[in-house]
Amino acid sequence: MFFTVGKILKPHGLKGNLKIHLYEEERENQMLDCPFFIEGEEYGVENFGRIGSNSVVKFKSIDDRTAAEKLSGRFLQVSEENLLGLNENEYYVSDIVGSAIVGNDGSAIGRVKDVMKLPAGDVLDIELGDGKSATLLFRKEFFLEINLQEKRLVLRHRPEFYAF
Repeated sequence: MFFTVGKILKPHGLKGNLKIHLYEEERENQMLDCPFFIEGEEYGVENFGRIGSNSVVKFKSIDDRTAAEKLSGRFLQVSEENLLGLNENEYYVSDIVGSAIVGNDGSAIGRVKDVMKLPAGDVLDIELGDGKSATLLFRKEFFLEINLQEKRLVLRHRPEFYAF
């Protein structure tokens, strides 16, 4: 199983460098020691640096701009053994997808289909019981309980508060 840790933005220069956005700042410390996967294919890192809020990476097997362009828009992934440790109240997307959303009265609301990473924070894409979709900002204060072992997220407020 692979876990998404960043996104390839665009080529940088003519020699195969790629501008990337990492989802975890701490990932920079492992760039040269960690194999990355792009659509299931393994890539080793030859060189790595920062430009503003983004990073530039040179993969060993990508040697020109044409090859780099083919990777634009793709996601950087790592295997489970290369995941970084989580801090308190941090979760992997794979732990949340599939979780039941339950009202504070125990009523079934829906199930998490996906987690979208947006500038304002992570947003849950929820499939409601009636087949419709809804979104909810994933903030700890919106939940009474986050139980990843049981894949169950209990809302703090009544469902009407969230405009489902």
